[in-house]
Amino acid sequence: MKYLGCAYYPEYWGTERVELDAMMMREAGINLVRIGEFAWSRIEPEDGRFTLDWLHACAETLEKYEISVLMCTPTATPPAWLTTTYPNTCLVFPDGRRAEHGLRRHYCSTSDTYRRFSARITDFLSQEMSQHANVVAWQLDNELGPEWSWCHCENCQARFQAWLKKRYGSIQELNRLWGTGFWSNDYSDWRQVRLDSHIGMYPSQVLDSKRFWSESMISFALQQAEIIRRNHSQALVTTNGMGPLYTPIDYYEMFGKLDVACDDLYFDLATLDADVAAMNIFRSLKPGRHYWITETGSGALDHNRAPHPDQFRAWAWSSLAHGAEAHLIFRWRTCLSGQEQELQGILEHSGTPRHRYQAVKNCFLELKRLRDEFIDLPLPEALVAIVQDYQTSWAYESSRVGKDVDYPGLVFRLHKALFDRNIVADFIPLERALEGYRLVILPSTVMISPGFATRLDNFVEAGGVVLAMGQVGMRDANNNYLSYPGPDHLQELLGINIEGGMYLGSFVAPDEAMYAPAPKKGEVEVKMSGSLESKPMEGNASGWVADLTFNGGEVLLSFAGEPYAGQPAVVQRQHGEGSTIYVGALRLDDELSDNLLDYALANAGVQPGPSTPEYVEVIRRGEVTFAINHTPQPVRIELGGTGKALVGSFQDGVAELGPYGVCVVKGKT
Repeated sequence: MKYLGCAYYPEYWGTERVELDAMMMREAGINLVRIGEFAWSRIEPEDGRFTLDWLHACAETLEKYEISVLMCTPTATPPAWLTTTYPNTCLVFPDGRRAEHGLRRHYCSTSDTYRRFSARITDFLSQEMSQHANVVAWQLDNELGPEWSWCHCENCQARFQAWLKKRYGSIQELNRLWGTGFWSNDYSDWRQVRLDSHIGMYPSQVLDSKRFWSESMISFALQQAEIIRRNHSQALVTTNGMGPLYTPIDYYEMFGKLDVACDDLYFDLATLDADVAAMNIFRSLKPGRHYWITETGSGALDHNRAPHPDQFRAWAWSSLAHGAEAHLIFRWRTCLSGQEQELQGILEHSGTPRHRYQAVKNCFLELKRLRDEFIDLPLPEALVAIVQDYQTSWAYESSRVGKDVDYPGLVFRLHKALFDRNIVADFIPLERALEGYRLVILPSTVMISPGFATRLDNFVEAGGVVLAMGQVGMRDANNNYLSYPGPDHLQELLGINIEGGMYLGSFVAPDEAMYAPAPKKGEVEVKMSGSLESKPMEGNASGWVADLTFNGGEVLLSFAGEPYAGQPAVVQRQHGEGSTIYVGALRLDDELSDNLLDYALANAGVQPGPSTPEYVEVIRRGEVTFAINHTPQPVRIELGGTGKALVGSFQDGVAELGPYGVCVVKGKT
């Protein structure tokens, strides 16, 4: 691990303790601190009056102790003098209320005034701090996105209307492509078109609102990035994202224009498989590049019981195994006041190094001691790619059926099934090259472009396997259902026509009701039966099932229950050297889902990793194998092969892992 560190707030604590803090940081193996993301009022206490003596002194002291700095632009928290003098810099909620001072990220990212002040402080700060050799990277803002709401001010409305005019050309074309004829929603003037305000607007309008907001926030970030690169060209420029799956901003687009992908990943925020999904997602954002964890906890995120010291260690080793190059703790010291006073720092609020400090120190010194062993390791190799599409996310979020589909849940279920098999997966956008993968999974990717369809066709013809499921290619680019059978551009490749489908929740039984006297929804399952490789197979589908007609594929399973009894349910089609498998359902029971995934993996020639108990992971990076136990029970893992244990116990092909134990083996396993 290149960087081990923490977030540090000298603007809050003062400079008196910086020397002592830096000394304790170095003793704990810390070599990078993140500074400044909330410090605007201390950097610029009055309009145009900058006070950086404290920041320069802090950077100099940290350099003395061989600690580098991840410097942040402070635009997440505008000072009171700015928001009160220029109230139009604060966002407007959908109900018309304007945000008041005292929050964070409560600004309007399209405000010309806010952008002007943000550019000024970014310019001044980057010129000043570029003088310090230990400032190695910059973080833009902090966790960009709608913490409280996207802005609905009149400036945003006007910019949205201009964005639409550029996209559609004429109001008539917008009406046509949005399909506004229903409910008399036709527009005659651009000024009539408003941002989504959650009052039942057209799905096309909601989808375009999400596209606009994402582009606006990325533009705000890149304005700062351009200034920093002009003033401090030697430094990396990035920002801290959120995971496992953060949908308000298209991270493929944003991080594609930055130098490194960073995630604020608290391991107690999600289940282990979702944490691993987050690491795979952020490793995938910039192919071939390491990612950074810019925030994680040494204690509990929510203020409750801290993790076991060895559990904290297991998390850190997991981030390294999955390709992290930096592992930063939030934060150095528990605060005395403020909205996050309960979030546990490495030091206690008293400033005393106690249990969490010792856990961090033990872990970081171990990672530091072994740094040279891992510095040139290749990243984990993924033979499986899950298509994670922001347009699909936004489309479902924009329509009334989004919760029934649960697109994030579908993505996580697929990843967990691979995680349980110790198979590394990449998450890719539709634009990503498919060469190098053996299996590509489409989880209800509802909008399919002609270009992506062509690349899928070439991938399969060359020997790849595609596993598609759910509502693939059923809507156009404006979130409207197709006027012809889907899957759009993939009918021949998948060997099916999707004529329609049915959601399986029920209100129609005599004791069910949408409303009176109280809501009562029935859960429905549809049976499927058939065979996989001559082995009889049956199970149940739920959530949604496809109304399919045959288009040249081979039916593996058929629906055996109403409403589509006898119709195709799972269809495979050979194409060139590869094949496609389409599953006409959103959710399957666990056994059937596992059998179908194993069938797809076998067709693709992808072998599972070593068999392990639940929550024990095995990751390979070149000739180094990481085995990590995230449970309090000791386990033995059959890795096979020969090698030398860099960490832990490995003998005769077997890794011995204690509670929350780690074994790292260099050699052939």
